[in-house]
Amino acid sequence: HDACRKTCILAALSFGQHVYPDQVPTEGIRNVTLEDVAYADSCGYKIKLLGRAIREGEGKLCAFVAPHLVADTAPLAGVEDVFNAISVTGNAIGDVMFYGRGAGKLPTASAVVADVIDIAKDLKRDHRNEWGPGAPDLVVSSDIVTSRWYVRGTASMDKVRAAFGEISPLARGGAPAGETAFLTAPMTEPQVRARLEGMELHSLIRVLE
Repeated sequence: HDACRKTCILAALSFGQHVYPDQVPTEGIRNVTLEDVAYADSCGYKIKLLGRAIREGEGKLCAFVAPHLVADTAPLAGVEDVFNAISVTGNAIGDVMFYGRGAGKLPTASAVVADVIDIAKDLKRDHRNEWGPGAPDLVVSSDIVTSRWYVRGTASMDKVRAAFGEISPLARGGAPAGETAFLTAPMTEPQVRARLEGMELHSLIRVLE
């Protein structure tokens, strides 16, 4: 929920309209297992909880919070403990990242005091945040976002290949018989779930490209 509210604030700052928490589908790390961590590690990824806000066409945006597989060579993969990071992708600037402590009494106190000093230095200036009101139809479903997916379940590899076509199989030590894990080609979540019909699914996690 903390990541959800931070995503709402950052989306409003970025795109100029208020985004409400109930518009942002939020999934935590409760269902991520050590088995998933092992499979991710086997293919050069780490699992990170990300809040994302993506500009879409016609003035809409997509916002959601969910675990992702992040390549261990990416800067976001190295964000640990009380540190937070904001990654921004722009048409002109490309990819940039802001990194620092996001929890604890001293970082929080520092941010509050900085705001108080900023207001006290110019009491005549309007210090309201410059974003407009939100709208019920501003945020669109993350079902439209295409990406690769990490899938772990119980099914034969032949059945998986018949359903998904080209995949990247994964392996880990001590995996029980019948357990299958793989990375899909880019597709939407509804497309993944349609192909998984009839299979026993244990984990489904989006891969950050």
